[in-house]
Amino acid sequence: MRKGMKPEAVDQMGQQIEQAGQDAMAAFNEIAGRVESFEWTGEDQERFVSEFEGTVQQLATTVQQRCTEFAERAKQNAAMQRETSSS
Repeated sequence: MRKGMKPEAVDQMGQQIEQAGQDAMAAFNEIAGRVESFEWTGEDQERFVSEFEGTVQQLATTVQQRCTEFAERAKQNAAMQRETSSS
């Protein structure tokens, strides 16, 4: 069995992971705009918007951060593989 990796494939995977995190935040921002502009007034609306922004934004931010972290790890692993392969 052959072990190792193709650094280019891991780099590409890292880019895709990072893009997925950015897409999650973009989706949140798009939906947040709709939630804020929805024609609904009163305490229920205020509470709903507040909870949405607090809870869902926190989740979207966490997804984006974790994706960025995993993408960085993928890039580091690919770089280490290149270094190992060149020695």
